[in-house]
Amino acid sequence: MFEFNAHLDADYINEIYGGDLSIVQIMFSSFLEESIPVWNEMYDKIVSKNYAEVGRLAHQIKPSFSMVGLTFLHPKIQAFETFAKSGPAQGELLTQYQQIAVDVNHAKLVIEEDLKRMEDYV
Repeated sequence: MFEFNAHLDADYINEIYGGDLSIVQIMFSSFLEESIPVWNEMYDKIVSKNYAEVGRLAHQIKPSFSMVGLTFLHPKIQAFETFAKSGPAQGELLTQYQQIAVDVNHAKLVIEEDLKRMEDYV
C-alpha cells in the first residue's frame, strides 16, 4: 500500500478515494495546476487592494486543500478568506498571506514529491 508523506492526512485521502491512486494522482495534479496558481494570483490582488477578489479566490480554492490531504490548511484558508472579506488593512492581509504561504509552498513540494512517488509506484 502506498504511504503518503506524513504532512498529508493519509486517512482522509484513503477514505475519500478508497485507495484509488489514479484518482489521487488526478487530484494532486489538479491541485498543482489549478489551485497553486490561484493562490499565487492572490498576492497581486492584495497589492492592488482588490480584497473582494482575494476573498473570492480563497473561497474558490479552499476545498482543494482538503481534497489532497492538506486538511490542516483548510481552517487557515477559511480564516484568510473571512479576513480578506472584512476589508482589512493591506499590510495585515499581506502578513497573513505570507504566513500561510510558508505552509502552502511547503505543501506544494510535498504534493509534487508524492505525485512523483505515486507515478513510480503504480
